[in-house]
Amino acid sequence: MLALFGLTALAGCAGTGRDACDLLPGEAACARPSLSASMPEPQAAASQFFGDAGASDYERRFLALLAHNQLGAMDRANGTGPFGRNRRDVQNSDFQATYSTLQQLAGPVARTHLPPANGVSGEGRFIGRWRVSRQTLYIDAAARPSAPRSFDFSGLQARSTEIVVRQAGEQPADIEATCDGALAIRNAGAARTIAAGATFRFRLSGEDDTVSLFPSDRLNRCTAKVRSSLAPAGAPLTIRREETADPALASFDSRYERCPVPASAGLDALERAFYASRWLSQTCALPIGEPRLLRKSRDGFNAKVEALMGAPLSDAAIDKGDPELPLDFSRAPRLKLIYLSSLEFKADFSGRIIERLIRHHAALGTKVRILVTDMLEREKDDAMLHRLAAEFPNVELQEYRWRADHGAPIDEQISQLHKTHHIKMLATLALDPARSRVIIGGRNIHDGFLFHSPIDLSRYRDLQQYAKTDGFSLNYYSNWSDFDIEFADRATVETLAAHLSTIWLRDADTNLARPFSIPVRGDGRPRGNARHFISVPYEDDHALEAYFVELVDAARHHVQIVNPYLNLTPSLAQAFDRALARGVKIDIVGRIDLKGDIGGKFLTALNKLFVEKYGDRINIREFKAPDVVLHSKIMMVDERLVAISSVNLNNRSFFHDSENGMMVLDPAFYVRMKPIYDDYLAHSNPVSSNATIPWAYRLLFDEAWVKQAF
Repeated sequence: MLALFGLTALAGCAGTGRDACDLLPGEAACARPSLSASMPEPQAAASQFFGDAGASDYERRFLALLAHNQLGAMDRANGTGPFGRNRRDVQNSDFQATYSTLQQLAGPVARTHLPPANGVSGEGRFIGRWRVSRQTLYIDAAARPSAPRSFDFSGLQARSTEIVVRQAGEQPADIEATCDGALAIRNAGAARTIAAGATFRFRLSGEDDTVSLFPSDRLNRCTAKVRSSLAPAGAPLTIRREETADPALASFDSRYERCPVPASAGLDALERAFYASRWLSQTCALPIGEPRLLRKSRDGFNAKVEALMGAPLSDAAIDKGDPELPLDFSRAPRLKLIYLSSLEFKADFSGRIIERLIRHHAALGTKVRILVTDMLEREKDDAMLHRLAAEFPNVELQEYRWRADHGAPIDEQISQLHKTHHIKMLATLALDPARSRVIIGGRNIHDGFLFHSPIDLSRYRDLQQYAKTDGFSLNYYSNWSDFDIEFADRATVETLAAHLSTIWLRDADTNLARPFSIPVRGDGRPRGNARHFISVPYEDDHALEAYFVELVDAARHHVQIVNPYLNLTPSLAQAFDRALARGVKIDIVGRIDLKGDIGGKFLTALNKLFVEKYGDRINIREFKAPDVVLHSKIMMVDERLVAISSVNLNNRSFFHDSENGMMVLDPAFYVRMKPIYDDYLAHSNPVSSNATIPWAYRLLFDEAWVKQAF
């Protein structure tokens, strides 16, 4: 088991007066010295941090990532390293000892590939306590039914656990509760400790009012009543520790894989790139099987509907555009877990239908986990999701927002406004495993992925009424052409869902997530030919960028790409240049004119810079449907490797946004994908290399940080 000191030193409990480590100082996992150079006490000695850290290969790998990120936090806080100040100038021996130890632990991150460890392949379970856990319990006194409900909080792998109780409606609510263990409560800036068995009360008096609860390690269950003028008798609510209430789910969430890596001597460059273990979070190689390819918009939407309802909507039902149409659940699977991860989840026809389908399963007790980007959600989107979570506390909602470290440079401060959660996945785990599904690709929950033009929803006051826009507006509407892929194989569905659990159970303060696998020595070629990846670029040292560079460098004769955003990172541009210099043919179907997309004119100018540079060397074609924005992200190398993902070929995907996708190394799967690519090709026209770019954009793009932001 991971030694406590190692991970304790690297995440959470930051001594800011806002978490369980400050309010419940007796908790064993909160023993953490400060990393600030302003702390003169001998609290930061390396021996106190790590002791016998890293009892297993997995834990040592994870510790290296945490150390790498903590070094960055120390540099920002003290202005050292890349921020200009020589760290040797810091006159603090504890700081120096800590910094040196972190450098030693983080050293392996400098290597692109991880060497295989000893031991056998298979699965493991990680139980080290390393993260800050923060979840939100939504209370809407007007919406909550009188039937008993349960909310599960996760303390899995957590050293500090916080439950933010947030008012979702306008109706004031009074909460009275008793717990079987001690906890701290913070309300209106004041904190107090509640003993086990003692009754405590608090009030939520206005919309978005919050109170924070910090359960101790020994707290497993609270019984509460939620009272209001609408329900003076009180609605019962049970708050449970998830790992105690559902140990099977806790085991599922703790999973990691030990991946056999074949000897590189028998592999070519593309095979070596595919099977290599890197700091990018990846699954082991899986059999690709026969996944369903979802090219058409309605097929993509209906795949989600069918995974939840057991049958698709008819064309007539979709054409009618009624979000309150009758839904037939007679063939719906019984589900035990739903994951829905999307850039956005809009309150429109598509979103309301999916919300109603989730509501059905939530009423049956299904655990639901929804993860979206906070800054892209508008008032009606928030209201729909908050109401759902308030009515069904087994629906847990995470609204992603990245925050820069204290002391971060201006470009990182600005990136708080545009870093997004861009992982796309719907996973449904059924009691009958044959009915489980997972869908990944590029589509979000937004009517623009289903309808050519905005439909009239004006009679539904809680839903969005879109207008066609071309600028920086969150009410933007485009009709996007995209591509998804659906898996029904039990092992693949469960593996991809468990992989997403590493993001769900990330550190709440830093958004760091634990890796899903480590390499071990294999005996022969692995049987699998598909690997799912999740990228968190600010955590894994831009490992996804290094992977794509390696794939382009491995190409011998042909790279085929479908992607609308063409703002290459410097390293990826150099890889393109090397490929072209050795005679590799590169074909791209893109959408140069991104009118209608959010920030369309700006993004169009960036695409034109790409055309200007590569138009005479790369066969660039424009997806020609005039009112449709290409949104698919496909890359194919040498008729052998296919990547289907959320990854755009821009700086955002490789530097800022979390991403996911499936890499497939299989000529037979390429044969299946070739007609899809040919269809995009047939609906495109050649692009002239003579691009007209306004001088103001050229001047703006001369600033490297501007291009890197997009």
